[in-house]
Amino acid sequence: MNTTDYSATALLLPFELLLPLLGILLVRTQSPTNGLIYRSFLGSIAALIFAVIGAPDVALTEVLIGTLLSMLLYIVTIRSCYTVVMMQDSSAPPEKETWNHLLEVFNELHLKASSKDFINSSEVPVDKIFEQFKGRSGSPHAFISNQTLYVESNVLKDEILDTHYYQSNPFLNSVVVLTPGGDQ
Repeated sequence: MNTTDYSATALLLPFELLLPLLGILLVRTQSPTNGLIYRSFLGSIAALIFAVIGAPDVALTEVLIGTLLSMLLYIVTIRSCYTVVMMQDSSAPPEKETWNHLLEVFNELHLKASSKDFINSSEVPVDKIFEQFKGRSGSPHAFISNQTLYVESNVLKDEILDTHYYQSNPFLNSVVVLTPGGDQ
């Protein structure tokens, strides 16, 4: 190897050190948008490294398939995740004002709220609602009964409680996370 090869390798070292860091961030992120960003950088840096070390065909494949195509698929998937499907309790429906407040909270989160069906909580226990509809198209993410909002994940609960709208206007009695096993 001549000195030119060593200098090119030395210039790549910071980029090579970024790859495992980006991989860890990608695996650990809870935000789909951050995951998209990390995956894009990961693919771009890998393509740069492949191009510099003399594998332009692999670099081109990484850019076209690994980065661009996966980004498009992620964007389509993430975009479909921006709708929160809500189910309402027919035996204790929320007040119209509560529903309007929820729409404001979801608007602040850049989410679209969609009301699916009414379910009678006396027929289906609240802790079994997400289990019953899991896997169906448009499965619910939240269930509202009276002034209590039941959500399927801690992430959604935290995001709702952290909105400026909810903090200045706490309109719910509580926000409860229902885990898949039915534990509250």
